[in-house]
Amino acid sequence: APFTELENIHRDYFTIRHQIENSKGAKRRIELQREFFKSLLPILGYDWNPHDLVVDNDIEIPVLSVIQEDNKAPSLIAIGAFDPDYDQIDPLSLTPNQDQFLSERPANPELLKENWNVIITQYIFGQSIPPRWILLVSDAQLLLIDRSKWNENRLLRFDWTEILGRRELNTLKATTALLHRQSLVPEDGMSLLDTLDENSHKHAFAVSEDLKYAIRQAIELLGNEAVQYLIEHTNIGYTGKQALDATQLTRECLRYMYRLLFMFYIEARPELGYVPLKSEAYRKGYSLESLRDLELVRLTSDESRNGYYLHHSINKLFRLIHQGYSGNKNQENLSFDDAIHHTFHIQGLDSHLFDPTFTPLLNRVQFRNETLQTVIQLMSLTRPSGQRGRRGRISYAQLGINQLGSVYEALLSYRGFFADQDLHEVKKAGTEPNELETGYFVSSSELDQYTEEERVYDRDSQGHKKLRMFPKGTFIYRLAGRDRQKSASYYTPEVLTKTLVKYALKELLKDKTADDILKLTICEPAMGSAAFLNEAVNQLAEAYLDKKQKELDTRIQQDEYAYILRQTKTYIADRNVFGVDLNHTAVELAEVSLWLNCIHGSKQVPWFGYQLFAGNSLIGARRQVYGAELLKRKQGIDLWYENAPSRLDPQELKRQPHEVYHFLLPDPGRANYTDRVVRE
Repeated sequence: APFTELENIHRDYFTIRHQIENSKGAKRRIELQREFFKSLLPILGYDWNPHDLVVDNDIEIPVLSVIQEDNKAPSLIAIGAFDPDYDQIDPLSLTPNQDQFLSERPANPELLKENWNVIITQYIFGQSIPPRWILLVSDAQLLLIDRSKWNENRLLRFDWTEILGRRELNTLKATTALLHRQSLVPEDGMSLLDTLDENSHKHAFAVSEDLKYAIRQAIELLGNEAVQYLIEHTNIGYTGKQALDATQLTRECLRYMYRLLFMFYIEARPELGYVPLKSEAYRKGYSLESLRDLELVRLTSDESRNGYYLHHSINKLFRLIHQGYSGNKNQENLSFDDAIHHTFHIQGLDSHLFDPTFTPLLNRVQFRNETLQTVIQLMSLTRPSGQRGRRGRISYAQLGINQLGSVYEALLSYRGFFADQDLHEVKKAGTEPNELETGYFVSSSELDQYTEEERVYDRDSQGHKKLRMFPKGTFIYRLAGRDRQKSASYYTPEVLTKTLVKYALKELLKDKTADDILKLTICEPAMGSAAFLNEAVNQLAEAYLDKKQKELDTRIQQDEYAYILRQTKTYIADRNVFGVDLNHTAVELAEVSLWLNCIHGSKQVPWFGYQLFAGNSLIGARRQVYGAELLKRKQGIDLWYENAPSRLDPQELKRQPHEVYHFLLPDPGRANYTDRVVRE
C-alpha cells in the first residue's frame, strides 16, 4: 500500500537530509534532493520524468513529472523547489536554480529572478490553458496547489520531517490519500479533494439542520423554566397587570440561544483572535467550551440538578463579552495566582445581542443546572442516528456564516405562545411529525375527532407510546399557520447568493480600479440575517485584493492572506455596508453575522449595528418619525403614541430603543424646539 511504502523511506529520507545539509555546492545538493523525489513520486503514483516543460511565450520550467492526456494540456505538474542556503523557508519563496534545468539552452534570466509564487501565478496558471494541480515539492515540504483556490492563497502543506519522523499510521494514510494520482487526477469520476469539498458542504448543511431542531427545543425548555421561576419568585403571572407576554419571552429566549451559538462559533475559531483561548484562565475558567465538557456528566444529587452553577458561569461569560475585560492593570501588587488569573483581555462588544437591557425577563430568572446541561447537550451533539441512536459531536469550526445564517433565519418565523388549556398535537394522516414544520394543536375535547394516524405520540423511558400533550400554561414554540409565508423568513442558499452577487458585480467591477472598489456602497433593503451583504463583502474584498496585487505587481504571502482578507472585509463592512429589515431580531442577527464574517483579531472591534436598521424600506420614514428617534433619547420630553391616551415613560423608551414611535408634542409652542432637534 502507498502509505506503507511511504513509511519505508523514512530512513533513506533522513539520511539524504543529513547529506544535503553537509554537502557543498548547489549541483550536488540538487542531485541528493532528486534522489528523495525519485523514490517519493512513484509511491504517490507519478512517473519519474524530470525535464524542462515549455509554457506560453516559449519559456521553459524545470519539472519532475507531468500528468497529460493525449494532445491535451497538462492536468498536473510536479515541480522541485531547491533551498540553496538550507534555511527551511517556504518553498513558494524560493527561486529556480540554473542546475535544476535539464535542456541545453540557458534558462530565461527573468525566470531565475522570480520566486515560485510569482512563477506559478504568471507563467503556469497564467497560461491560456493552465493545469488544475501543482505539486511544489522540496526536501522539507510539499505544497499541493489547486488552481481554483490559488487566488484565495489556499493550499495544503505537508511537512516531511513531521510526517516521516512520527510515522503515525493515520497521518501516513491521510498524506498518501490526499496526494496520490488516483485522488487528484483519477481516470474516471471526481477527484477525492472535490468529493471531500462537496461532502463538507453536505455535512455542514446536515449539522445546521440538527441545530435548528436543537435550538427550537432549547427555546421551549428555557421558556418553560423561565415561566416557572417567574411565577414562583416574582409577582409576574399569566394574567393581571404583570402578565407574561409570550412574544417578549420568545424574543428573549431567542437572544439567549443566539448568544450561545455566537460563543460556540467564536471559540471554535481561535484564528479570529477575539476570545483569549491561549489564556488558561479564560479557557478553563470562563469559556463555554469548558462547560461543554460537562454535557454528559450525570447529575445525581438534588443539589447538582437544581443548583445554578451553569447559569452563573454562562451569565459571567455574557458579561465579559458585553463589557469587555482588560485584567488588573496594577499587576505589581497582585499575588502570583491573581496575576495569572488577570492575564487575559477581551474587547467589549457593542452589540444589542449581549446587552442585558434587551432581556429584562430573563435577567430575573435563574436556570437550573439540569435545564442548561440539556441545552448545552442539544447544541453540542447531533441528533441520534442509526439503530443505536448514535450522536456525534458538532464541530462549529466546520460551520460557515451561511450555515449559521440558515439556523438564525429559520426560527424567525416561529411563534411562542401559552397553552390556554390542555393541548394535544395532531398531524396529517400518513405524514411523520416534524417539529420544524407547522404545528397543529387541539383540546382534549376535540381529540376524539382525530384518528390514530392523525394523533402524535411520544415514547416514554420504557419505550411505551403516549400521546404528546401540553398541560395548560405550557410555553410552546412552533411554526404556526402561514407565519413563514407572512414573515418571508427564508434563508437564501449559499449557491444562489454567490451566483447573484458574482454576476451583479461582474459588470460593475470590470472598469474599476482596486481603490474604486473601496468607494462602493452596498445597501440591502430586505437583508434578513445578511446573507447577501456577507456575500457582497466577501466578493468585493477578494476583488480588491486581486486587483491591488496586479496593480502593484506583487503577491501577498500565503500565510498572511487570510488575515489581510479579513482586514479588507472589515474595512468594507465598517464603511460601506447598509441594511434594513422589518424584523428587529433579524437586524440583530445581521449585526452578529456581519461581525463574525469580518473579525480579524484587532484590538479595535468594529460594530456594524449603526448601519443596519429595523424599518420599512419600501415606504421610508416621515420626518417626524426621525425626530422621534432623536427626541426619545432626551430625558424629560413627553412623547405620545398617536391616538394613545398614556404618556410614554422615558425608561420604557430606553428598554426598547429599536421601536419607532410616531409622536405628538403636548404643547404646540414647543414645535420650534422639535424642529431644532430634528435638524441637529
